[in-house]
Amino acid sequence: MSTLLIVNPAAGGGRAARALDRVLEALAPLRPFDVFVTQPGLERPAEYAARDAVLAGATRILVLGGDGSSSQALNGIYAAGGADALARVSLGLLPAGTGRDYARSAGIARDPVAAARALARGAAAQRVDVGVITFPDGRTRLFLNVSSFGVSAQIAHALEEYPQLKRRAGAVAFGLATVRAGWGYAPVETELRVDLQAAQRGPTAAVAIANGGWFGGGMHVAPSAHVDDGLFEVVRFGDLARRDFVISLPRLYRGTHYTHPHVRHSQGAEILAAPGVGVTQPIEIEADGEIVGALPARFSFLPAALSLLA
Repeated sequence: MSTLLIVNPAAGGGRAARALDRVLEALAPLRPFDVFVTQPGLERPAEYAARDAVLAGATRILVLGGDGSSSQALNGIYAAGGADALARVSLGLLPAGTGRDYARSAGIARDPVAAARALARGAAAQRVDVGVITFPDGRTRLFLNVSSFGVSAQIAHALEEYPQLKRRAGAVAFGLATVRAGWGYAPVETELRVDLQAAQRGPTAAVAIANGGWFGGGMHVAPSAHVDDGLFEVVRFGDLARRDFVISLPRLYRGTHYTHPHVRHSQGAEILAAPGVGVTQPIEIEADGEIVGALPARFSFLPAALSLLA
């Protein structure tokens, strides 16, 4: 089995770099394998490394990094051969990022060395769902965990623009960025349709389209979500006042926000989302913590498409 290990040494404020020697030692039973180390300043390096490796015959991609690097690797595998490539290439995650949210949902050890030891012992592959975002121009983007728009995308944008915040503040950075964005964000009119349900129209602070249950460094945004049930948990935060949004954050971390009068949740396999009538400002979309485009968009599933080592 040909294997590539992708390393993002900057993940988790340097957590990946600090763990690398111990990870390599733990993975010794899987040798030989190639190692690709991402460099700062390059756009989606893990994606292109995974794509090139699969095109060259790799059948196992391991990622020592954060949720963003893992998502890039997923898209690289898909770019190399679509759903067929996802079916024949296994993805193993060694979570070392700031949030490590997908690992919570997928049952993967959140310590990269422990995850590496589990892989070396022969971790079983589980088939998990993959989310797909399709834009009007035909472009697609896959995601493992959660895609969202509204204030949550503004938070992701802020963390992309100021990566030093994540390096210095760690997981607290998500909370700090959320408070900052929450105070400066006003709900915007959107239209949301989940499967054949009636369209939800009105002021929207944020919408999370969740395959996994956690995002944003431990926010339990979708308590009923499962990575292998073929359904999204769709959580819409409606006309929340700025002050209400900020003071409700503890409920979001605990996963008790569904009782809030301006929070609505549902499940579905296909979601259509668009700006409301008269809205001209771009409404950005983030997927696994990275900005990937703007509304309108269609969100759908590739059910049980990925072989995830866990």
